[in-house]
Amino acid sequence: MNGQPENQLDTFQDQSIAVYGGGGGWGDRITRAASNLFGKTRIVEQKATPAEAIAAARESDILFMATPDPVINDLLIEVRNQLRPGKGVIDCATNKSGFADTLTSLAEDGVSVCSTHPMVKPETSPRGQTVIIMPIGEHAQLAQQVAQRIFVEMGMRPEELDFAQHADMMVILQMVPHLIHRILIHAMAHGLQAQEMSIEDVSRLAPANYLLSELGVGRVGIQRPEVSAGIVMTALQTPLGHRVLGGIQETIGRIIAADKREELSALFTSDVNLLDPNGSWREEMTKRTDAALTRLGNLRLRSFQVTVPDRPAVLRDVLSIMHDLHDIDMTALDSQIIDQEDGTALARFDVGITDQQLDFQKLAVDLERVGASITFPRSALKSQGLSPEATD
Repeated sequence: MNGQPENQLDTFQDQSIAVYGGGGGWGDRITRAASNLFGKTRIVEQKATPAEAIAAARESDILFMATPDPVINDLLIEVRNQLRPGKGVIDCATNKSGFADTLTSLAEDGVSVCSTHPMVKPETSPRGQTVIIMPIGEHAQLAQQVAQRIFVEMGMRPEELDFAQHADMMVILQMVPHLIHRILIHAMAHGLQAQEMSIEDVSRLAPANYLLSELGVGRVGIQRPEVSAGIVMTALQTPLGHRVLGGIQETIGRIIAADKREELSALFTSDVNLLDPNGSWREEMTKRTDAALTRLGNLRLRSFQVTVPDRPAVLRDVLSIMHDLHDIDMTALDSQIIDQEDGTALARFDVGITDQQLDFQKLAVDLERVGASITFPRSALKSQGLSPEATD
């Protein structure tokens, strides 16, 4: 459910907020969003002295902990004497185990406490992504309102969850995907090495369904391995994590022991029916995956990329150039917003087209009129006798 407190304030101009770790990662995004809402926003860097951390806590109404999770508990203990009823504490860490008891204790003392978990990396645009909001205790309303308003300012989707459920939900939402994808990476790496082939060969030869699987594997593959290690090890400290891992091991054992296709079919049928008893999820997945595969196939066949500073009606401006001046027949259009360090944003469009012949150099000149640049497809460069350096 989407938990939205009533009477949510648009701004908190009469209040101040201190963002601990505000110089990078989520701290940077939170600081920028909070600066539009609060009368005063203070950044407390990770290298701040204890005296500086305590002073910020004393002088601020809201403390937002955006530091790495291993240091949050010590930090909360360090500033605890400055926390009293009427003040708020918020965190956005992935792993809560090291400081969950301290948050609960603060809530019992009357401090307004809300834990959050953005379900996307801070380097990725947060627009449209989920942030889990977990109010703690009877006095959580202020911290919950602040947390929701800050993340809504970023364009995120708040979803409320009981704080006590967080660890178990992360077993399903994080441990299982990271574990399975790391196993896939291992299997593919060793299998391809034995065949003297590369991952690029697989992407080129792969069937349609692989394109969807590759997105998940690739997303984990580009992350630091210690991220997966931390997620898996944290989850395995919970009873549910051990139970889920045991289930995975049991399933692999049954697959190895099966000597008939019917046995595996019965196993797979039982599992998917347990996951989706009435079939509604599979029906929705049929529509969504068919659409995604069609779009990926079109982009894979022939496409180019347009990048332009984001502004209202920017897509209309780009499409008017492509349609009115070049009569481009599009087969797919994907878009994303890329936030830059200076606070501005770029709109990036991946455009799939038919096999029509286009003058990409003239298209690039025309797109410059609306402030856009184009990345040429290699196929177009080759057909026009150009080299990749021509796009630089």
